[in-house]
Amino acid sequence: MDINLPALFAAVFLLIVLGAVLWYAARVAVPLPEAPPGPRTGALAMERKIIAIVAMIAAMALLFLGYGFREPARQVSAQEQQLDTSIGRGISNFTTLCFPCHGEKGQGAVVPDVTPERLAPPLNRSDLRPTDSDTRTKEYDFIFKTIQRGRPGTPMPTWGQIDGGPLLDEQVNELALMILNGDRQVDYEGKVATPWEHTAEVVNLHVAQGLATLPKQPEVTALPFYQALGPQEQQGVQVILQRGCGSCHSIPNIPGASGTIGPNLGPHDDVPALSKRPLIATYPNGTVPNNSVDELAKWIADPPSLKPGTAMPKLGLSPDEAAAAAAYLYTIQ
Repeated sequence: MDINLPALFAAVFLLIVLGAVLWYAARVAVPLPEAPPGPRTGALAMERKIIAIVAMIAAMALLFLGYGFREPARQVSAQEQQLDTSIGRGISNFTTLCFPCHGEKGQGAVVPDVTPERLAPPLNRSDLRPTDSDTRTKEYDFIFKTIQRGRPGTPMPTWGQIDGGPLLDEQVNELALMILNGDRQVDYEGKVATPWEHTAEVVNLHVAQGLATLPKQPEVTALPFYQALGPQEQQGVQVILQRGCGSCHSIPNIPGASGTIGPNLGPHDDVPALSKRPLIATYPNGTVPNNSVDELAKWIADPPSLKPGTAMPKLGLSPDEAAAAAAYLYTIQ
């Protein structure tokens, strides 16, 4: 806990003043030998009144200082409790509205009743939980607006009432806070766990009770294209599925990967396969070359560092994961 040094010095000073006043008051209370009998009068009586007033002022100042010492901790505790309450409400909404597309534990899933098949991105991702305060504020704003307004070109609908959806802004806020704090330990219905552990438990309970069905997960391991790949390329397919790349990109062979927000990563029209494209991206001050799997892996690992302002986020992939995803994309012909 941070110590408020100015307040601490003021409290010590007031304690000294109060002690001095009480000590002086005790001396004044002893009658002088030459004093006449009877109640105090004149200057001596006035002095005692002044001493009493000073003592009361010092005592009140100490009381307020004590409150000031406690207030910051109380405010922090209240904020933490309010955050847990909001996250708990977000959990309740997620397990009724969001899990059919995004998975019972935020792992992503095949969007139901959509043709052609599409994937909803996973929300249980480290890049959606930044620790830097400025980045965290921007991420919260992105998540809030995505829920509120939806994503054109994707199955993500508008949820905010301001744009014609069913949710109040506070409900959107609660969902955004739940996603932003996906690794926080939260007390929900008497059990302490992360929000995603709570959502998985609630959904699985509803499934056991016959009230819900688990979302469909894309399955590739039995497909011929997957079995023909080497271990690194197979890992790349799993990374692409786990990170929901197909929600923005069209990627050959990946079930449900027919997104239209980002570039099509397969050959189409007059555009060659990704491995044959000379550039990954262009921007006013330069280009991002695509001469090897390693260059593509660097782009996948951290797009904003190569093209500032790009819409493609940094997903928090390890170097091995980025290299595996690039290796698979380079096999596409």
